[in-house]
Amino acid sequence: MAETIIIGAGLAGLSAGYHARQMDLDYELYEAADAVGGCCRTVERDGFRFDCSGHLLHLKEPYFQGLVRELLAHNLNVISRNAVVYSHGRFTRYPFQANLFGLPGEVVKECLLEFVKSYHGSEDLPSRSYGTFYDWIVAKLGAGIGRHFMFPYNQKLWTVPTEEMTCEWLSEYVPKPNLDEVFNGAFEDQSKGFGYNASFWYPREGGIQALSDALAARVPNIRLGESVEAVDLDARCVRFASGKSASYRRLVSTMPLKRLVERLEGPVPADVRAASKRLRHNSVLIVNLGVKGGDLTDKHWIYLPEHSFTAYRVGVYTNFSKALAAPDTTSFYVEIGYQQGWNVDKDALVQKAVEEMVEIGLIRSLEDILVQEVIDLECAYVIYDRQHKESRKTILDFLAKHDVASIGRYGNWEYSGMEEAMLQGKEAVENGWNQSSAGLKSTG
Repeated sequence: MAETIIIGAGLAGLSAGYHARQMDLDYELYEAADAVGGCCRTVERDGFRFDCSGHLLHLKEPYFQGLVRELLAHNLNVISRNAVVYSHGRFTRYPFQANLFGLPGEVVKECLLEFVKSYHGSEDLPSRSYGTFYDWIVAKLGAGIGRHFMFPYNQKLWTVPTEEMTCEWLSEYVPKPNLDEVFNGAFEDQSKGFGYNASFWYPREGGIQALSDALAARVPNIRLGESVEAVDLDARCVRFASGKSASYRRLVSTMPLKRLVERLEGPVPADVRAASKRLRHNSVLIVNLGVKGGDLTDKHWIYLPEHSFTAYRVGVYTNFSKALAAPDTTSFYVEIGYQQGWNVDKDALVQKAVEEMVEIGLIRSLEDILVQEVIDLECAYVIYDRQHKESRKTILDFLAKHDVASIGRYGNWEYSGMEEAMLQGKEAVENGWNQSSAGLKSTG
C-alpha cells in the first residue's frame, strides 16, 4: 500500500508527485490518458504542434518562477502580450475598457458617458460585495462598456448571462482602469499593458507539453492508461477500469470534482451528492487549424464579443513559438463555448467559426487550411453561480474528513491557472493533508 495515491498527471498532479518525491514520501500517480499533461498537452499533426487552446504561464511566485526556469532551462521565452478585440468591423487594443480609440464615435461617447456615471456613482467596494457579475460591470465599468463588450463576450465564454454569475472569481482577471486611463485610451492609441497577462512565459519548442514532460521526468511511479472506476472511502482503495486497485492512506485527486463524487463509494451523505449535482460548468470546442502562409497576423489572440461571430476568441500558436509549425505556415486555435444540454450541431458551429476566420481577415481562403482538428473539452470553465460557493464547500469539507485532497482547476472546482495548479500540488503534500475548503489558495 502506498502512503499517497495521486489521481491525474496534469500540472496539479505532477506537482504533487514532484513535491512528494522531494519530501521522500511514498506515492503512486495514476493517469487515465496515455500521456501526461492533462489540459497542458500538445499533439502533433502533419508537422503542426497544437496545444489544447492557449496555455500561457503567468507566474507571480518566485518559487515557481525558479522551478519553471530550472525545468525548461533555455527552452523558455518571455513574451509581451499583443491582444486585440474585433468589434464594429475593426480591431482595437485589449482590454476594451481601456482602449476605445478607433471605435465609432457614438460608441466611444456612450462608453465614456456611462463610465463617468459609474466612476462617480459607485463606492470603492471589493468585488465580492456586488450581488452579480452584471452589477459589478455596471458599477465599475459602466453600462456602455457592458453592452459593447463585457455582457456579450462573457455570455459567449461562460454560456450564461452575467446576471447569473457571482463575483467570487474576479480577483485579478478583469482589468479595471482608472478615469485617466479610460480617457487616454479613448482619444489615443494607448500601448500600456493592463491585467495579469500583460506578459507571459512559453516554451521555445515543444509547446506547453514541454513543461509537463519536464516535470514528469522528475516524477517516477507514473502509471498511464489507468482510468478511475471507483473510490472506496471506507476501504481507502481506488479501483481502476483495468481491474487494478490501489490502497492508500491519503488520496490526492485532480479529476473534476463532480466526477470524483460520482465515483465515490462508502459513507457519502445525501447533501454531498446533492451539492455535486448543483455544480455547473460549460464546454468548449477548440478548433486547431494549420494554415498556409506565415505571418498572417502579429497578434497573440483576438477577442470576438459580438454574437454575430460563433467563437468568443481566436489565438495564434505560432506567435507564441515559431517552432510549432513549418516555415511559411501559421497555426490557430478557435474557441467556441457551449453547454452539454444544448441542442447544437457541433459540426455546423465549427464550420461557421472557420468561415468567419476568412471574414475577419485572419485566413485568406478556406483552401489554405492544411490541417483541422477539433478538441471537445467537456469540462472547460467552472460557472460561479449563486450555488457554487456553498456546494463546493460542502464537498471539499467532506472529502477532507476522509483524507482526500481534491486539487487543481477542476478538482478544486475553480477558475485558476497553471501556477495555482502547481501551488496546490505542492501544498497538498506539504500541508499533511489538512485540507479544508479554505485551506488551498483559490480564486473562488
